[in-house]
Amino acid sequence: MACQTTPSAGEILDRLEVWGQKLGLDAIRRLLGALGDPQSGVPTILVAGTNGKGSTSAALASLLTAAGFRCGLYTSPHLEDVEERLRIDGEAITETELGFHLRRVLDAAGAAPPTYFESLTAAAWLHFAAHRVDAAVFEVGLGGRLDATNVSEPMLSVITQIARDHAQQLGWTLTSIAGEKAGVMRPGRKCLTWRPAPAVQRELNRCAAVCGARLVNVDDSTRFGGTSDSRASDPLLSLTTPQAEYRFRAPLAGGHQLINLALAVRAAEEFCALGGRHLDPGAARRGLETVRWPGRLEWVEIEVDAAPRRVLFDAAHNPAGATALRSYLDDACLEFNLLYGALTDKQPERCLPQLAERASRIVLTAPEHGRAALPETLLPLLQNRNGVVDAHAKSALDRLLDAPADPHRTLVVTGSLYLVGEVRTLLRDRCGAPTAARDLVTGYCDRIAKAAP
Repeated sequence: MACQTTPSAGEILDRLEVWGQKLGLDAIRRLLGALGDPQSGVPTILVAGTNGKGSTSAALASLLTAAGFRCGLYTSPHLEDVEERLRIDGEAITETELGFHLRRVLDAAGAAPPTYFESLTAAAWLHFAAHRVDAAVFEVGLGGRLDATNVSEPMLSVITQIARDHAQQLGWTLTSIAGEKAGVMRPGRKCLTWRPAPAVQRELNRCAAVCGARLVNVDDSTRFGGTSDSRASDPLLSLTTPQAEYRFRAPLAGGHQLINLALAVRAAEEFCALGGRHLDPGAARRGLETVRWPGRLEWVEIEVDAAPRRVLFDAAHNPAGATALRSYLDDACLEFNLLYGALTDKQPERCLPQLAERASRIVLTAPEHGRAALPETLLPLLQNRNGVVDAHAKSALDRLLDAPADPHRTLVVTGSLYLVGEVRTLLRDRCGAPTAARDLVTGYCDRIAKAAP
């Protein structure tokens, strides 16, 4: 790893990618020990799950920032730039600062280089400790029990929706996957979830009993009011918990996001309570209404040849995600063209058909990833629908944008977070939008709030 010049964050991570991915806590424990165990001074909340954990993490971090905490947020993967993964009060780390922390990580690792994810996780704790955050929300990368984020001792844990994904690593049944996710539970501490399928509920109950955690089903004590109709221009919602009633404008599209927001609010309440505080409803409203989570039912307005066009980005990278996207499209009665690309291990055979069924035009492509499915292998999944294969995302995007414009027809880009990130960059190069994910402030930021008129 020696280099005559100081390596940048990108150069360091490029070198670490050759070590692949591995589950287990021994290596990260040794690494953090060599760094002085920065995680021990960072009050942490772990968020595990299959779908919704990123949205829940972003909402929770925004709520805590609005409530007066200096809050770190660590998520994965990134859409466009790795700096997106480490944020404080909604703002991404700079490339210079990330490079500094990663060089410290490599120096501490010595002759045993850590993986890409281990390095970033250690850098996150260094970053949050250096800035003396009051709280840090960590989105679990894979599973829970053996994920590098799980080396901390969280004050509180959250488990979002559990579905089949990463079966090679986590098991082929919902029960086995739930058991891995339950690894984020801690004795005597609360773990919040939304009542899952019966088999998953039984396994979470069993795991909580074994480790002595206090499993809390948030839906037992939470009520929604107002509307989540995706056709409403500015839906006003109410969320009632045992502590308070919260009213806010929906920050994220899709009815399925209500569960994620409810989990985030209850987690914020519980974290505040640990310090003898209550979550102020006014602060909660500010925190919720400023949540931004790009690439998940993200609308982008552009112009092509002076004509307005709309693009909807959504990863929908597994069957549960594809079902949620299809439901949103149906509820909104959207006419759309489809740009789709997926990874081979994400069950495109269960995702693509339900999205293609209603699409007017379909272009199949491949994200830039080693496990990308060849687009020609996806053609049979269209079930006699006409589709075009274009192996390169740029020409696939151009093909759809250069088609005769229909102002009532949305372009939906989906199938993989990697494709969404790639197309976001291509679209910005061509049309000037959307804002780079790294430059978005993903939640409440006091600096921005004070500067507002």
